[in-house]
Amino acid sequence: MVYLAGRDRDQLVSAREIAKNQNIPQRFLRTIVSQFAKLGFINSFQGNGGGVRLAEGAENKTLLEVIEAVEGPIYLNVCMQGGEACQFSNQCAVHLVWHEAQESIQKILGRKKIKELAQVNFDLAAGGLGAGSDAMCGIPANPEDAEASRGN
Repeated sequence: MVYLAGRDRDQLVSAREIAKNQNIPQRFLRTIVSQFAKLGFINSFQGNGGGVRLAEGAENKTLLEVIEAVEGPIYLNVCMQGGEACQFSNQCAVHLVWHEAQESIQKILGRKKIKELAQVNFDLAAGGLGAGSDAMCGIPANPEDAEASRGN
């Protein structure tokens, strides 16, 4: 989703391009694309010239929303799944630490929007921090493609 947020919304991106640039096996990518399309996070178009693009407004999804849409609720420890998962959760000092840690990670992930992460990737690439690698997360492998995708 970060990769798509860094691309021109008017252009479709092939699954092959995403798989190549993000080093994701195509088989796994097809599963993720299908899930994201069902959730309304992306639009998928089949056939010759088809591809995917970020759905309208999906760039405002948070990283927490994306992760939980695919993986389900985040639980840092089994005891965080509720009373039935751990009989000691109401009387355990360690449970309180797990609870604090879980709240913190949810707050952090809940503040990070997909569009902001895409911008950070472009900033990192522009600063040369990605130099020497074939691709960065969310950035096309070819620097000219990165410029074109941002309309620069």
